[in-house]
Amino acid sequence: MILTIEEHLSFITKASLQDDSQMDIAMMALHLAGIDRPKVNFKKYIHHLEILGLDLANDGHMAETALQRADALQKVLHIRHGYEGDNKFYDDLQNANLMSVIDRRKGIPISLSILYIHAARFRGWNAEAVNFPGHTLVRIYGPNDQVIIDPFHKGAVLTARDLRELIQVVSDKETGLKAEHHAALSNRAVLVRLLNNIKVRAIDSSDFKYAESILERQILIDCYNIIYKFELGVLQAYVGDFQKAKDSLNDCLQMIEVNDDNSHIKNQIKLTLEGMRSSGSVNVLELISTDKDNLRS
Repeated sequence: MILTIEEHLSFITKASLQDDSQMDIAMMALHLAGIDRPKVNFKKYIHHLEILGLDLANDGHMAETALQRADALQKVLHIRHGYEGDNKFYDDLQNANLMSVIDRRKGIPISLSILYIHAARFRGWNAEAVNFPGHTLVRIYGPNDQVIIDPFHKGAVLTARDLRELIQVVSDKETGLKAEHHAALSNRAVLVRLLNNIKVRAIDSSDFKYAESILERQILIDCYNIIYKFELGVLQAYVGDFQKAKDSLNDCLQMIEVNDDNSHIKNQIKLTLEGMRSSGSVNVLELISTDKDNLRS
């Protein structure tokens, strides 16, 4: 089954209209990956997702507690299928493309987390990504308990002490764990963070055309969030495509009229438009989100 870029985009567009709880993040991530690999047989990746779920259903059929479920996930994802973090080539864009992650059995925290969450949900377990800064984690629930695991490090279960040590590594400030670091990430937020990892790396390598494509995908997934349309306009201004930049930023202003909560972005849009008129230069790296996985070990 070979899908075109248009077919991948069509799936993403329709799926993004669903309620967040109904979104299949693994299938969404596969179609996002397929946009960059349109000539590859898509069916084998769908089949692999099914195999992960079936293997866990078999190996984890007796798992009741959260710890037992985490152990079953580790045995299936890491031990049987060989998934682990790619420390050696962490910034390789393949690590954020789910099709390539499946091919190589290596990824970054966010992409590996998607596979762990998929397998757990396929089994009927409650699982979610955790909003830990710089290093996506996964929470697994049992009937009366829960654990947090680290898919990048072979699905290891993390204790409270592990989390306190981890936050010291990822944080610039000597602060302890906060409630927000334990908060669940929505399915939409997981996909946006996955794309952020690609977007930031594309910008770092000055591949602005690719970064623009990634922003357009983020707009599809989270169309009511003004920030991605704003970032698109900023990026278009940075590369000198001023007419498109003006159109994107004016679209933002129209969205702000409906939602007054974005007044701070309105001010930034005005500054950006003024900067385009005066110097034609915008510092894209200061204005585009860098919310991504960055902790390797």
